Amino acid sequence: AKLRDILEYHVAVGTYRADMLRDGQTLNMANSGNVKLSVKNGKIMLNGAATVVGSVPASNGIVHVVDAGVLRPAAK
Repeated sequence: AKLRDILEYHVAVGTYRADMLRDGQTLNMANSGNVKLSVKNGKIMLNGAATVVGSVPASNGIVHVVDAGVLRPAAK
């Protein structure tokens, strides 16, 4: 179940091109988590991971390649 949760945290609910993403925007993820985006100097970041390649069309949506694994922030 933990692996499924991690993988689904990498899948946004909806389809987003890079030009649709805004600083401070929150995306709902497939595992019911949320990711808050930051956009600075045209670089999109999510939970500390930077987008390396954005808006790659795929048969089931759009892929954004990031430079690190994306995990849910630790509970406080």
